[in-house]
Amino acid sequence: MTSPTLFPLDHPALPRIREALAELGYDDLRANYPLTAFPDMEERAALIAFDGDDPVVLCYPVDVGQVDSPVLQEAAKFQAGSVGADQAAQFVWVSDGEANYFFDLGRGTPIPALPAKDDWRREAREIISTSRRVRLQAEARAFRRGDYMGLQHKFNQLHEEIYKKRAGVGTTNEAIDEVGKIIFLKIHSERHPDYTFKGRRLADVFNAEYVRTNGHEMVGWLARVFKEVAALSEYQMPDLTNGGHTSIFPPDEPFRLNSPEVIAFAVGIFEGIQLTVDRDADPERVSEDLLGWAFNTFLRGKYSSSGGLATYLTRKEVVDCMTRMAFHDIPDSVLWDGFPDRPTFLMGDITCGTGSFLVGALAEMKRRVLQSASYDLEQQLTWLQKLKEHSLLGADASPGSITKAHLNLLTFGASAHQLLRVEDSITDPIIDDSFVGKCDLLMTNPPFGKGKYDAPDGLEKMRTGELQLGWKWPPGRPEKKPLSKADPSALFIDRNLQLLKPGGLLLIVVPDGLLSNAGDRYIREYLMGIKDPETGQFHGGKAIVKAVVSLPTQTFAISGTGAKTSFLYLQKKRHPADPQGPIFMAVAEHVGYIKKGNTEVPDSEGNDLLAIAEAYVRG
Repeated sequence: MTSPTLFPLDHPALPRIREALAELGYDDLRANYPLTAFPDMEERAALIAFDGDDPVVLCYPVDVGQVDSPVLQEAAKFQAGSVGADQAAQFVWVSDGEANYFFDLGRGTPIPALPAKDDWRREAREIISTSRRVRLQAEARAFRRGDYMGLQHKFNQLHEEIYKKRAGVGTTNEAIDEVGKIIFLKIHSERHPDYTFKGRRLADVFNAEYVRTNGHEMVGWLARVFKEVAALSEYQMPDLTNGGHTSIFPPDEPFRLNSPEVIAFAVGIFEGIQLTVDRDADPERVSEDLLGWAFNTFLRGKYSSSGGLATYLTRKEVVDCMTRMAFHDIPDSVLWDGFPDRPTFLMGDITCGTGSFLVGALAEMKRRVLQSASYDLEQQLTWLQKLKEHSLLGADASPGSITKAHLNLLTFGASAHQLLRVEDSITDPIIDDSFVGKCDLLMTNPPFGKGKYDAPDGLEKMRTGELQLGWKWPPGRPEKKPLSKADPSALFIDRNLQLLKPGGLLLIVVPDGLLSNAGDRYIREYLMGIKDPETGQFHGGKAIVKAVVSLPTQTFAISGTGAKTSFLYLQKKRHPADPQGPIFMAVAEHVGYIKKGNTEVPDSEGNDLLAIAEAYVRG
């Protein structure tokens, strides 16, 4: 039996929570409420607001500054799904008394605010179904028994242990790489429990005392094991360059850890924890979601930008908003096209970094597929595996980023996918040969900066055929001047549109100057066409602008840039005469966090992106 989660009845956040619920009309508030979904797991909720027999809002008070903790948010959701054997709370409220996080369990999405008691049935457009509740409770059971809250915390501890002791690493990113290698070897030891190297079983090594006993001998042994396992065929991804395969890790990637004590600490984390899916005990594969969640949370941890990690991470708040808006416009029929053979749907990011947008899209694909009423569970899971294999495309020029993206997807159960190490995503011939005109959805946060792209072959390519932003020309006039340098964000808009199918969708973060500077007007006219002042219609242009969402300067401050940005939502035209319709425009003044020193802390003003996504979805 797990130890119970108990909340003090005088938790400082509770008075404010009670007061706010009363203002919304909730008068049946049940404190220290026993969650009875699992008789063998004693668990209590701090407070639940009921409407008759229906649990409506599960309240989860946290300490100041902890509202945006993914660990605590997930714990609250799992509590909400476990109110009773046949009961789940519709909404989750995580609060420290000032900052708040709200979540609609039925729709599986954060929301900007809780509805009033008289409105909640109407506001909850997707009441929690029986199948959804069963899955939530399966996740909750795995979450508690696997101690994934503790695992995520231990990932952070291990990173600090490696980095502080300089156990063979020199940077925070190298420390992250070594955490990934330990996870990788642990996954292999579970997939192949009898795997033996030079008379020693790998599974036996995941015992801290065993490592301490064998001391420095383990350093060399693990280095040789890592090299052999990383080269195994099951960890080779398709290499589109030559039709063969390439390893998750670069061929010359070493196992850097050189301290037996740190290795003992690392393997000790995983004692008694299973990372892979037991398909008999876990038919809905919830464990892979939880491991992926724990690793992804660790990967996007709040580290100093001086270590380099933050420069290629896109915050989850931005990813979630863009993903929700995009998938709102993608019908289920598109996700299931090709069933039962091979999916035709393709989502990608050709400047993918560690795979934030790929993971966000995979989560949404999984939610949609597993909620499809037209297919049984086995069909859903089989199709989901095919989507993981065929429907995710990533590319990046950083080998370290691509390795992290591989591990990120591997922990989510995507053991085969299409990730490319490239010299330059603009000029890469494999992207040209395999993906031009093939993508349904692209979401990306490319590099940007005035004049930062100056590769002659890339700029020459951007002046060829349908690619034209390697030129500059006066608005409304035909004469063109070749650019010797350009803002890569402009080039990536054109490059991504080239990869889309007609009607495909692109969501891309761009600097605001691209949308407003007089000198960039030709780019806007190239994309949208020229507006007729009499009719208001746009003529020409490659794309329909569906939305523009302005982001505050805090959005990427932790990455070392205070540039003002927006994300642009475009649809590639099916026909040159496709009309430009109304544009959804919104301004986010708060995105849920602010920079404080070298870290990010919750913004008490909340996250405007939740309301913006909700407004877009509601039309």
